[in-house]
Amino acid sequence: MEQRIFVELNAEWALVCAEPSTVRKVSGWLTDAGVFCPEEAPGHLDDLLAELERRDRSKGIEHSDRWLAALIRLAAGTGREAQLAARVVMQAMLPGAVRLTQRLLRPERDFDEVGQVVIACLYQVIRTYPASRKRRFAANLMLETLHWASRGLQADAEPAGVTWAPELAALPGDQDVPEEAHRQVLAAQAHDVLSEHPGSVSGARAELLDLLLGGVTAGLVDIERARVIASEAREGAQEAAEQAGVSAVAWRKRRSRTVSQLRTIAAGLAQAA
Repeated sequence: MEQRIFVELNAEWALVCAEPSTVRKVSGWLTDAGVFCPEEAPGHLDDLLAELERRDRSKGIEHSDRWLAALIRLAAGTGREAQLAARVVMQAMLPGAVRLTQRLLRPERDFDEVGQVVIACLYQVIRTYPASRKRRFAANLMLETLHWASRGLQADAEPAGVTWAPELAALPGDQDVPEEAHRQVLAAQAHDVLSEHPGSVSGARAELLDLLLGGVTAGLVDIERARVIASEAREGAQEAAEQAGVSAVAWRKRRSRTVSQLRTIAAGLAQAA
């Protein structure tokens, strides 16, 4: 699976980190915003982002909102400092951008092509996001990126994109906004590719459909076989098969064959990643 866009971004980031003045600027901005005490910020940008991530995990949304708000205000401006602030936010959001790219894949679309659309949309969202929105910056940055990337891919002959859903942005703080949006993407993909019933999917069903879609995209399983597996895994499928005359022994053999193929798909995807 080609991931050139993300490899190039990480290589570019290494050059940004190599410039001593950049970490001084970013540390100064975050110190002024009260995120770090004077002289507390790490002396390397990679270490600084790692420390922000560690504190986000321990302190929660209020902490991430504070430092993201500080950088987003700067990113809305012009000049090199605005570009640097936006680049720092983008690097912090890169893991989410990779996951979003994976969610937006279709069998006929290259990973790197989708990644370029996602990154372009993410950067534009960062540069234009209103800092006056006080809460859930990280979640809503990814949600808007999903909205615009999905629309862009739809305009380029993709199946229906994901529309902006204000109710997602209003979810309680303990709910993962991007993940809920991802479930909507998964449901749309499963309906389009696997003939899955339209609607939201979750839990083990979502994991299975995600695996099958990844297998189809990577060429590890053909669409018809993936549809059969998805159908056989539905609740009540065994009872329906028995009513159609399939013996318990034949069903167990069928399930064993399916499990074996799913393991092969999972191994293939892990190797490709």
